[in-house]
Amino acid sequence: MSDQSKHTSVDNKRIAKNTLLLYARMLIMMFIGLFTSRIILQALGVSDLGLYSVCGGVVSLFSFISGTLAGGTQRFISFGIGEGNMEKLKRTFASAMTLHLLMAVIILVIGETLGLWYVYNKLNVDPGRFEAALWCYQFSLVTAVISVIQTPFNGALIAHEKMDIYAYMTIFEVAIKLIAAYAIMIVSYDRLVCYAAILLVANILSTLIYNWYCRRNFEECGFHFGYDKKLFADMLSFSGWNTFGTIAAMGQSTGVDLVINFFCGTVVNGARGIASQANGFVNKFVSNFQVALNPQIIKTYASGNIAEMSRIVIRGAEFSSYLLLFLGIPLFIEIEFVLNLWLGQVPEHSVAFMRIIMIEGLFRAMGNPTITAMHATGKMKMLNLTVGILLLVIVPESYILFKLGLSPETVMLFNIIPWILCIPLRLYWLNKYTNREFPVSYFLLKVVVKGVALTFMMFVIPYCVSCLIPNDGWSRFLAVGISSVISSSLIIYYLGLNKDLRYNLKVKAKMMIRKITRREKIA
Repeated sequence: MSDQSKHTSVDNKRIAKNTLLLYARMLIMMFIGLFTSRIILQALGVSDLGLYSVCGGVVSLFSFISGTLAGGTQRFISFGIGEGNMEKLKRTFASAMTLHLLMAVIILVIGETLGLWYVYNKLNVDPGRFEAALWCYQFSLVTAVISVIQTPFNGALIAHEKMDIYAYMTIFEVAIKLIAAYAIMIVSYDRLVCYAAILLVANILSTLIYNWYCRRNFEECGFHFGYDKKLFADMLSFSGWNTFGTIAAMGQSTGVDLVINFFCGTVVNGARGIASQANGFVNKFVSNFQVALNPQIIKTYASGNIAEMSRIVIRGAEFSSYLLLFLGIPLFIEIEFVLNLWLGQVPEHSVAFMRIIMIEGLFRAMGNPTITAMHATGKMKMLNLTVGILLLVIVPESYILFKLGLSPETVMLFNIIPWILCIPLRLYWLNKYTNREFPVSYFLLKVVVKGVALTFMMFVIPYCVSCLIPNDGWSRFLAVGISSVISSSLIIYYLGLNKDLRYNLKVKAKMMIRKITRREKIA
């Protein structure tokens, strides 16, 4: 076996191990999250849940920088690890820390001026709930500021591929949310305010733990101020243009939430929030895989191996869509039963919203690995300018459609179109900034065209099964689930995977069977 093949094998094993760790984390989070969401809905009600989503959304509109900087920080730290230069890595972390502290101050100032003006003058709140909304907003704003300060440590953890610690921390965070959900059931004070306050305390504890672990285990994470002028400028440029793209992406979530609030009120906000949260559980399977994949994409680019990076990106996009389809198709068909089982009482619009958001999520999953590849190049200006403008159209488009009297479901359907158009735009810029080495046509054929075709093929059998069993209940849910798992597995195996992957799966399956057989004989 050649050195390149050995290196690829090691990387694949690391990605597989980290993905399994993140899946274990996700299953625990999903189990806790299902209980938490139901308890919160019962404790707060649909209207207060919608109010919390809107108040948090207003803050998110200004704290989008946190997510942008997280991607940028991870990119520069992963790039430094790929280069193998520890001194540069230390300067990178110091520059990132300085930049995040500066951005935290900016978010606080904007939140207490422009954001507060919006809350006082534009927020659509039920009578008697303004004071609770104000407290919820303030707690959410401080939470956002602390999250920005935590970002460099979180980025270092992922860049070093310490997914076990990352998994433990996120499990800790959802456990705190479960405690918060139970706590607000017994308090006599305003439940919405108490919930926001407990989440703030949980965020502070999480930040302190991240800080302690990274400083103890990663040499570059020593807490000190300062910056490398060139690195700081590169980070600022990268984050600045990435921020523009993130602002545009927020139009798909927070911007549309605010428009819905303006035309429909907090009840429809609550329905959309529930649909987004339910869809988030499915998307976590994909995002966990992509989190494990992202450092390898950046490191292979940093080492100058564009061909290997392209291979990882295309395979990652394929597997991301397969994972989403494998889990999403039975849920898509039986979503009304699942939401009834989960919540007991399903708010109006939630079922349709969920299905629409899942369709959007498929195209976003296909395109996400190309975003990481663009991050690796560091050339974000034209990508975010063109894609960002396309996505920013979503908010005024939604406003106009509501003005025309269209339903919330129709508006949500129109919002999918810009995300589909983003894929070829990203591919164009990725190909340009890799000196025409990225195979655009191959990506479109293998990921988009093939993915859409397999989607229809995987949908047919479970949908027919659901039509043959008219009564909604466990029997139909199990029949749809089993038929979907079997048919999807066969379609992915024979039509989704190439010969080499099928051969490798056969070899690994035989090895696992032999190990199990040997253990049984020894026992």
